[in-house]
This record gives sequence, C-alpha cells and structure tokens, in this order.
Amino acid sequence: MEWMNTEIGQALRQNKFPLNVSKVYFCNNAKFPADDNSYVMKNFEVSLRLQSASGICEDRIDGQKINLPFPHTVFKHPGMKCSLAGDCPRDTISFSYNHIGYQTLKDWGLIPQEFFWEIDFSEVLQKLVEKFRQCCLTLTIAGGSDQLDWVCFQILRELLFARTKKDSVSINAENRIRKAAIYFQHHCNRSLTVEEVARRFGFSRAVFFREWKRIFHESPKEHILKSRLEMAALRLIRSNLSVADIVDEVNFSGVTAFYAKFQEHFGVSPGEFRKNRKLWNKIIPDITPEIMEG
Repeated sequence: MEWMNTEIGQALRQNKFPLNVSKVYFCNNAKFPADDNSYVMKNFEVSLRLQSASGICEDRIDGQKINLPFPHTVFKHPGMKCSLAGDCPRDTISFSYNHIGYQTLKDWGLIPQEFFWEIDFSEVLQKLVEKFRQCCLTLTIAGGSDQLDWVCFQILRELLFARTKKDSVSINAENRIRKAAIYFQHHCNRSLTVEEVARRFGFSRAVFFREWKRIFHESPKEHILKSRLEMAALRLIRSNLSVADIVDEVNFSGVTAFYAKFQEHFGVSPGEFRKNRKLWNKIIPDITPEIMEG
C-alpha cells in the first residue's frame, strides 16, 4: 500500500492507555493530493518525513519555512497554518491526538517547544516506524488500535529522547570548543596546529572545524592571529621591548607582516599605538587601571 489516511479515534480499545491516537497516516513514495496542500490543524500531529527526492523540505508552518533535509520530524499544533511545497514523492508517517490527548501530553511534559528538527533515523526509530506501518495494516484485528497507540507513544518518546540527548552532546561540544578558543589565546605565542588542539579537547579535525564554525564567525587561524596581535599590543604597553623583539615573543611570522596586520586590525601602527595612551583602552577595553597608570 502506498497511501493510508485513517481516523481511529472512535475505534474500540481493550486497554485503558490514556493516549489514544485519533488519526494515522503514511505514504510510501507518494505525492500529496493537489487539493490538500494548505490547511489549518484541528488536532496535534507528530509527523516523520523520512525521505524524498526533493532533498530539502520547503513546507511552511505558520509562515515559517521548514527548510530541512530528510529525514526530519514536524510537530503541528491545533490552529497552526500548514502548507506543503514541492511535488516530489515522499515517505512519511504521522499520527494525531485530539484535544484530550493533546492536554495529556502537555501534562506529561511531552510537547516540545520547537516545531521541527532534523532527526537521526536510528535503528530503534527504524524498527518503530516499521511496527507503525504493520499496526496500520492490522487495525481490524482485535487489540490493533491498542497496539498502535503504544507504538505511536514509543515513537514520540524516542524522538524527544534523541533530541534531548543531541542537545546535551551539543552543549558539551560547545563548552569544549570555547575552552579550545581560550587555549588558543593563552598559547598563541606557540607554534600551534589545529590538529593538536582538536585532539587535546577530544575532537577529530573535521568535527572540530564543524563545531567551531557553528559557534564562531572567524576561523581558528584568524582567532590565533587576532590573539597574537592583542598579546603584542599588551607587550607594547607593558614593556620597552622593540617591535622586532615583540614580534619574536608572540611568534609572529615577521616584522613587515606584523606591521601590516597590526595596522589592518587596530587601525593604527604599532608605534602610534604605543605612544597614544588614549588608544589603549579604546583598542583593548579590558585593560587594567594599573597598566593605564604605569
């Protein structure tokens, strides 16, 4: 079967599980009906868009474009305006809860704040989706609706658990990246390599760059360069060393390159910066009063 869209809210249940699914839907490599591409939600729906030749989903939820690759999940709340985009076939499953089920999910803390996100189609989720499809095809068997209620709840729980776990991993990664950035600042006078620092903080080179890009607008190389320039600026203030000696101390590539980069970054030459105390706090806002008075 390529398509199924069935109301089961009134189906008899043998058990007393408090979350009864009101409607189930799935399609395998099928297009949406041409007259069903825009609608307002009456119930709460959990939808898994598993794959499509379109690559990116451009559906809109309350005017916001989803703009996610497949697979992803979408949570549609009552009253939301939804519109479907594109005419490429999809593999999708979804299930809905009426207002009673929606309130129960709220009471249990199982309504996510986000409306959609990309998912990892894990082995656990794959098995649950297959169970969902099997249950949809055996609804007429005694206890079929009860079994489907439970499978849908397991899918919802797995989606929320995976999201929470991913968020936790992302927070951990961000903390390590920020520590790596501080490490770059404190050791910028050394000949650092990104690979060395990535390993130090538990990343492969590829993952380090991916996570760094997610947090910072500058590259690690640009961050190191900026740190060396700021360290050099402090040495110009704190010491009587020549510019050439400071260039060696902060491990810059050469005096000529240093002058050019210092001028580009701070807008003044190293000599002008050293002589003009008014520039010190303007260029390095966190400079201490002791240095200013010294």
